[in-house]
Amino acid sequence: MVVIVATPFVAFGITMAGDSPPTDGETLSAHAKQIKDGFVTVAMIDVGQGVALVDCGNDKDAKAIFAELGRRKLGPGDVKAVFITHGHPDHTKGCAKFPKADVYAMAVEKDMIEGRATAKGTMPKMMGAFDSGVKVNHPLADGDEVTVGDAKITAFALPGHTQGSAVFLCEGVLYFGDGASADKNGTITPSKYLFSDDQKEDIASLKALSKKLEPRAAEITKLEFAHTGTLSTFEPLRAFAQAH
Repeated sequence: MVVIVATPFVAFGITMAGDSPPTDGETLSAHAKQIKDGFVTVAMIDVGQGVALVDCGNDKDAKAIFAELGRRKLGPGDVKAVFITHGHPDHTKGCAKFPKADVYAMAVEKDMIEGRATAKGTMPKMMGAFDSGVKVNHPLADGDEVTVGDAKITAFALPGHTQGSAVFLCEGVLYFGDGASADKNGTITPSKYLFSDDQKEDIASLKALSKKLEPRAAEITKLEFAHTGTLSTFEPLRAFAQAH
């Protein structure tokens, strides 16, 4: 039993060994900040009258998010929107703490987020279905643009880590979730094989995303990943696509 329980944590540690560590509280843009929640991160975007989140973290009590809200003299009702990169529980456990927020995710990820489907990746499949406690009331398609307060967020499909994985672009920051990571050499690596539905598909999706965003490359200032440190400018994504 101990071996069964410990296996995902050992696998996670080995898989993440070459990654750069995230920095709690890192400024991502003029209105966005990265919040560390254990081994995962959440992004908080100031949208004027309140904030939006990219993912909700691994803590069902969302303590790190509430701490940042408290520093801003805000409460749970001030979270106006949540953008979920994918339905794995370490990205959705805190979502239920923000019942008034509009929830955005790719339409094909809705069933996993709401607990009706199980991930296909080697390790996530062992965990079974997980109900995040929230409903995706704004299903998205590739290229959809959403306005929340003062912020404009564009969603891009990135199938591979999960079939409904998304990347979100807001104010020059690309939020990848688990669709990619940053290693200690400052380069992009694809989604983790053991935790992904199809790593080869993820690589193809990253290449397609690079091509799609090439005309907008100058506006991209930061690449943000859910389990690692960030990278600057569009160049690391371009270099990844050229190398693969």
